[in-house]
Amino acid sequence: MKTSTTLTILGAYNALMGIIMLFAPDAMAMQMVGETRATESPELLEMATMFHYGLSPALLMLGLTLILIRSCSMDTAKNALIAYIIGTGVLLALFFTVFSNSTVMNFSTEMAVPDMLAIALAVFGLVKAK
Repeated sequence: MKTSTTLTILGAYNALMGIIMLFAPDAMAMQMVGETRATESPELLEMATMFHYGLSPALLMLGLTLILIRSCSMDTAKNALIAYIIGTGVLLALFFTVFSNSTVMNFSTEMAVPDMLAIALAVFGLVKAK
């Protein structure tokens, strides 16, 4: 698989998630904390909303960086994929340890599926790099 294809797909996914978090943080926050907790504690919902506003630029920056380096050398592309795999691996570890055990989050495995697919694509793109 061409590394430019892998970088483009991962970049588009992350940039899109960054834009969604920027324009729909309330909806994502509601999903994060759940309707019952949001009703019981509006401050918790507000905190989750602020979290998504804060995370938005980071994901947008990551996505745009991956898109803009599509034509880089093979070594650079592989290093970028390794960094993405490490970062997403840490994220998934947090999902299934900290987030899944939290009493203030409405975490479910389905929430992690897009990131599991992204890390699988990154690994495949790294192993099959052309």
